Amino acid sequence: MSALASLAFIASLATPAAAQINPYAQTGNAGGDNDDDSLRAPSAVPGLSGYSRGLSLGASISTRYEDNLLRQAVKDDGIRIRPLVSGRYGLGLGRGGLFVQGNYGRDVIYGSNRVAPSERLMLGGGLDFNLSRCTGQVGGSWRRGLSFITEASQFGGFSQETATAGFSAQCRLGGAFSINGSVLRSDASVVRNATGGPATTAFDTQRWSYSAGIGFGNAALGQFNLGGSISDSTMPGRLLLTPEGLVEDGLNQRSLRLGYSRRFGSKINVSAGVSYLDTQPSTSVNVVFIEGVPQLVDRPGFKGAGYDAAIDFTFSPRLGLALTAGRNTSANGIVGAQFVIATFWAAQIDYRLGTRYTLSTGINLRNSKFRGAFESALDPVRRQADDFTRIYAQFGGRLGQRLRLSIDVAHNRRRSNPAVLNFNSTGVGLSLGYQLGRG
Repeated sequence: MSALASLAFIASLATPAAAQINPYAQTGNAGGDNDDDSLRAPSAVPGLSGYSRGLSLGASISTRYEDNLLRQAVKDDGIRIRPLVSGRYGLGLGRGGLFVQGNYGRDVIYGSNRVAPSERLMLGGGLDFNLSRCTGQVGGSWRRGLSFITEASQFGGFSQETATAGFSAQCRLGGAFSINGSVLRSDASVVRNATGGPATTAFDTQRWSYSAGIGFGNAALGQFNLGGSISDSTMPGRLLLTPEGLVEDGLNQRSLRLGYSRRFGSKINVSAGVSYLDTQPSTSVNVVFIEGVPQLVDRPGFKGAGYDAAIDFTFSPRLGLALTAGRNTSANGIVGAQFVIATFWAAQIDYRLGTRYTLSTGINLRNSKFRGAFESALDPVRRQADDFTRIYAQFGGRLGQRLRLSIDVAHNRRRSNPAVLNFNSTGVGLSLGYQLGRG
């Protein structure tokens, strides 16, 4: 899933790291009630932790009960258990460092025979560099595991393999100017369906993404940014009949963003921007047969405005509030549609209880409009639009020096067109983790 979210992250790189809020990030994920990735990624390649000197080892186990585990119109409860071991090693190199990381785990489902047990694997590494006026990261990762994301869980989830490699850099040109750029390549494919049988290729996606931007400003004035991004996606498992013959489906995305960010003392951090979005299918028409007669059918794209706004408030050392809103388009490789126009709002409140524990609560709201909808073996319903709401609360902290605890409760609701995809789900989760070394 993170490879699919990478375009939003790349667009945020036009904001310097010193004041960056990812404008496309949701503020919370209820401690893992699904596999939807947070977009506040700290690195050029989604999923990489970045450089940290020394060796770190960890182990965790997460257990979650939901009264509607597969998020169906008719509820079917179940338990998901996820043991995981992980490791990371960083070696200093000048003012930066090399790092490698990996993990191994399992997804085990009780109460439902629609989802087969699955391994969860990840290997990655990279280089964080700091050369004169330039900082950045180059790295890559490979992941394989059950993709139990909100939009896909109604057909039981599936095992997905993702390979990603990327580069990003930012350079200062004098005291007020900076330039930045990034390149990202990602390949995602379904390797097994929910029950362990053969996989469909309808959701395979190959993507190149590029971004570049220029910034101007300082701590007193704030930072102005002008950035553009290009993303070209190919879906090799979706063949379209066109006047020129059968071709692979694809999507071309272009965007231009003007943004502003500033930190107001230690209390407020603001990022906001407006964008022009141009998202077009690689072929604008396809041929369909109506009562045996071939007809040309237009494939609509999208041209229009996008926006983003994110504000972090720190009212006291104990109390903080994060607000996020945005509208953008994203290539879709997880459900039966070519791309999605999404508008979302999110808020999260964090309160520290002493020095060890934090209590968080929040809400996420998202409206999605699906373009280029189609039917497949995994997703047999042609989607049009939906409204999704998540309300959650989480308690977490340290039980001693090495042990971590997290408990959360979350309620999810989707109202969809078509209505067969409506669902309500409430769940509670418990996670324990043990950490050795740095981190």
